[in-house]
Amino acid sequence: GLVGVRSPYGIPKNPVRDDLVPGGSSSGSAVAVSAGLVPLSLGTDTAGSGRVPAMLNNVVGLKPSLGLIPNTGLVPACRTLDCISVFSL
Repeated sequence: GLVGVRSPYGIPKNPVRDDLVPGGSSSGSAVAVSAGLVPLSLGTDTAGSGRVPAMLNNVVGLKPSLGLIPNTGLVPACRTLDCISVFSL
């Protein structure tokens, strides 16, 4: 979901502020970068699910132009809007 709290594996903890949700379906990727576990990670972005967690976890989230990065292997929510997103410090 858009706030990142609907995971069957538990809710990723926002490393920046305890009182904030991790934000978005790619929140685990943003949390991993923000916590310093990885230098960059991939997620998906349809309607902000890559950019919202980036903002809430104080990292950079990039939604490339549609078609710039191939969607091979991506299970789409919306084929015309989905793309691979990138998170980094």
